[in-house]
Amino acid sequence: MRVLTLAVCALASPIFAHEGEEDEPRSAVVLDADSQAVIATLDAFAAAYQATDVDAIHRLTLPDGQFSHIEGTFADWSWESYAGHLAEEMPSFSETRYQLSNIRPETHGEMAFATFDWSLDVVILSDQFEGGRHPVSMQGIGTVVLIKAEGRWKLRHLHTVRAKAPDPESSVGDG
Repeated sequence: MRVLTLAVCALASPIFAHEGEEDEPRSAVVLDADSQAVIATLDAFAAAYQATDVDAIHRLTLPDGQFSHIEGTFADWSWESYAGHLAEEMPSFSETRYQLSNIRPETHGEMAFATFDWSLDVVILSDQFEGGRHPVSMQGIGTVVLIKAEGRWKLRHLHTVRAKAPDPESSVGDG
């Protein structure tokens, strides 16, 4: 799947178009070494998140107060805050599948940014749910800013937004 992303920036998912509009197809793009390294960093981030490995995630971010994260409208303005956020959620994760796709990197010297689509499928383990298990499936879009530090791309800022659930009242073809 990543080979396709490296060769071509894939079509944007229509679910993220503006109120029924579809995104325009992207033409083939040849990615330079820095853009490929940004994608590799984001792949490593997704793998660490999927493994619920907070230490591995930390190694991919800038240190301490140099990292920020916004999830929807909730903000973590430091690594410590984000790590606390993860430490609260991740112990209850099971069967985690987290993927980034449609990664569109752009690099400018020691700074880069990328937009991407994300999906998360996870089973939440908790006595609060019948049978102690609650499957959750969601997707959305995101933007990340990276800084080259010590010769490697590191996440400086991450912003993700969950896609709106389809409105069952506006189903096409009902009638």
